[in-house]
Amino acid sequence: MSLQDFERCTPLEFSRIVEFYQKREEDRMQLSWEQTRFLAVTNLSPFSKKALKPTDVIEFPWDKRPEVRKGSSSYERMKEIEKRQSR
Repeated sequence: MSLQDFERCTPLEFSRIVEFYQKREEDRMQLSWEQTRFLAVTNLSPFSKKALKPTDVIEFPWDKRPEVRKGSSSYERMKEIEKRQSR
């Protein structure tokens, strides 16, 4: 970014540019680690008795999926509502 571009930016615009840059750098780093893990799995596979998954070698924070919140199904909720109304 040139000095003129920087001077023309509003604080919000500059904030968005920084966020985009940080996200791009995170993606590059993540890709690099994924490639490294893939190489490790392919190098270790001939020496393993079981089939290796990439997460068997190392787990990264981005591998963890967000937990699904367990709640009652809509069918169960409808039954509860019916019970309340029939009282």
